[in-house]
Amino acid sequence: MAILFTQYWDVIPGKFDQYAPFVSQEYNPGLEGLGIQLVGGYYVAVGEGPRIVAVAAVEDVENLKKALASEEYRLLSNKLLRYVWKYSSKVWAPSGRIQDGPYRIQTGVWKFNQYYNVMPGMEDAHYRFVKDQCLPAMKELGMPITGGWRLVIGAGPRIMAEGTARSIVDIARAIDTSEFRRLVRTLKKDYITDYSSRILAPTGRIEVPYLMREMMKKF
Repeated sequence: MAILFTQYWDVIPGKFDQYAPFVSQEYNPGLEGLGIQLVGGYYVAVGEGPRIVAVAAVEDVENLKKALASEEYRLLSNKLLRYVWKYSSKVWAPSGRIQDGPYRIQTGVWKFNQYYNVMPGMEDAHYRFVKDQCLPAMKELGMPITGGWRLVIGAGPRIMAEGTARSIVDIARAIDTSEFRRLVRTLKKDYITDYSSRILAPTGRIEVPYLMREMMKKF
């Protein structure tokens, strides 16, 4: 099972015209050349920034450390910082309780991600509540939890629950229900602290090149 390397930034005002071609033509291909496989690009539609989120998958922490320590990554990173600010990054490992198999590019999807810390001593009870109530309920609401992650490098809440939907309308419909509010109230009351959430919209910078490559395979 791959780990996730997520990067966060805002584009410096007035720099977008230089930033956009650099990311598409140099930064993203450069990361993939280092074995950092990009699987999603999003902007934060609702929630705290930074506004841009780049998601990559790597086989393990050692491979990621090797890539990040390379001269090629240093040059790419320095050039990126000419165009962006508020940069940070995190490394997430699978919780081992939800997803199975490799993390693949998902085309045209929106994300509803929830972040929190589990109260000390409540780990097993939290897992049972998520397994028995949250996962079935979120699937029934049309926004299944497709990934569970624990933070291994970086600052912030230690747990990320990754929800997936086809549109912001589907997300809004799911979270504007008494059942969703009940689940979150119970989580906050009995199992977790430091709760927050984000709605992420796809940028197309990862999905479109992927779709083009898949189409060209047919010719």
